[in-house]
Amino acid sequence: MLDPNSLISRLGLAILASAGIFYANISPVIVSAFAQGSNFTGESAGYIFSINMYGNAFGALAMSFVVVGLDWRRTAMFLLVVLISLDLLSMTLVSPIYLYSARLFHGLTGGSLVALIFAVIARTRNPERTQAFTIMLQLFLGGILALTLTPLIPTFGTSIIWMSLIAFYLVALFLLPFLGEYPVVKKEHKIKGNFTGAGWVLVSLTMLAYFMFQGGQMAAFTYIIEVGLDHAFDFESTSRAVAMGLWVGGPAALLVNWWSIRSGRLIPIVLASSLQIVAVGILLIPSQYWFLAANIGFGIFFSIAHPYVLGVASELDNTGKMAALAAFAGALGLATGPLIAAVLVGEGYYDRVIEFSVLALITSLFLVSIPARVLDIKNRTKRVIWS
Repeated sequence: MLDPNSLISRLGLAILASAGIFYANISPVIVSAFAQGSNFTGESAGYIFSINMYGNAFGALAMSFVVVGLDWRRTAMFLLVVLISLDLLSMTLVSPIYLYSARLFHGLTGGSLVALIFAVIARTRNPERTQAFTIMLQLFLGGILALTLTPLIPTFGTSIIWMSLIAFYLVALFLLPFLGEYPVVKKEHKIKGNFTGAGWVLVSLTMLAYFMFQGGQMAAFTYIIEVGLDHAFDFESTSRAVAMGLWVGGPAALLVNWWSIRSGRLIPIVLASSLQIVAVGILLIPSQYWFLAANIGFGIFFSIAHPYVLGVASELDNTGKMAALAAFAGALGLATGPLIAAVLVGEGYYDRVIEFSVLALITSLFLVSIPARVLDIKNRTKRVIWS
């Protein structure tokens, strides 16, 4: 059994946390692939992803109520087997209605897995570090798949997408027996004032902020290939720019692992989120150079901001309940962002999607700054449990 806080254990947890939601990292490929098919439009292709993510959100919500009492490894094994089965089923479906149903159940299962692993990560020392590995892994592999899957779609169709997900789940299954138990160790930190009331205000702000953060960034990311094509860029250079943004975002997440919370969470969140907002706004400029720069900036600053925002949720409760609830809020945002984007796109108004993304990210930054500042002042290193 591996040391629960070792580098290898953190990477193992990162793989498991990514498994339940990995399709989000190749959402531009999924939407573009189905949009090019005969049975789907760009709008209905976006609905596939949104339905999957809404299932993910409510699966995470359900898991947040029962996560503390579960044998997490056996539960994760069961959920991974169900995910594999549903992706195999998706390969055989051509009707949008049946595919919507399969992806809804896939989302419910994947969301349960994400919430479960987020809860386990919250029980580790410095959970930001494990979340940073999660982001690094998702972006690195997402970049590879964005570049490699796209040319394979004309030959293998959308089945190649489900096959790549199944391969990832099999790796996660192989790693499960080597990871520790991560039991709940309750700690308490006394703070003057109305602890419970103030705590739930901070929880609410954090969950709403994470919802807006994920919704804003995913609205832009889901249609980012279509934005490039709308600017009249060729498909190859557009997909290459998206892949480059994902690849540079992976190593950027290691900065979080190195810096951790030496300066608290507020400063890194404000700096990274502000620069991410600028990067998204640059997508409005119809220039290939600026499009590449926007993708790179998007990848880098998302990778830095995301672990710190999740770290605020983990700081609120070291049993993992709030981290599991954050998985629900985040998945709800990941589902809602593309859904709103699909409506805004209409007949090709991609600038509306970028404007919505910028507004959502600004709102998120304002909301999360409050609990981040409070936690930095009250206690920079200790966990807090809200009972």
